[in-house]
Amino acid sequence: MRFTFTGFRQDGGSRVLSYEALGGDGVRTLFTVRVDLELSRQYKIRLQELPLLCVSVLERRTGEERDLVFTEEAMARSVEEAARAQEAEAAKAAPQKRRVKKEADTYDPYEATPMPPPKYGSGW
Repeated sequence: MRFTFTGFRQDGGSRVLSYEALGGDGVRTLFTVRVDLELSRQYKIRLQELPLLCVSVLERRTGEERDLVFTEEAMARSVEEAARAQEAEAAKAAPQKRRVKKEADTYDPYEATPMPPPKYGSGW
């Protein structure tokens, strides 16, 4: 199924997000996910991230329920997964260690080097 965010409404201390699912057979089904905003603040989940996180709740659903709740356990799991992904990205982007230069590889810019002879006709 493919889920499309269609909007939200405020219901007291909760936000109810609406989605439309398009099945493989072309049938459209409406779903809602209720999010407790106080819990989302506790887990430091920004409001902009809620629609995408709720899609993961919809994808993990079991059965035919259409009115779901983004539970505290699901929020904790989402935060842990995001932290692991961020750590993996940071480890992947870590700077590589520099290799130790051999004696022949060293270059001293202040070392005296002979100057090339002037070209014929230059400096006239």
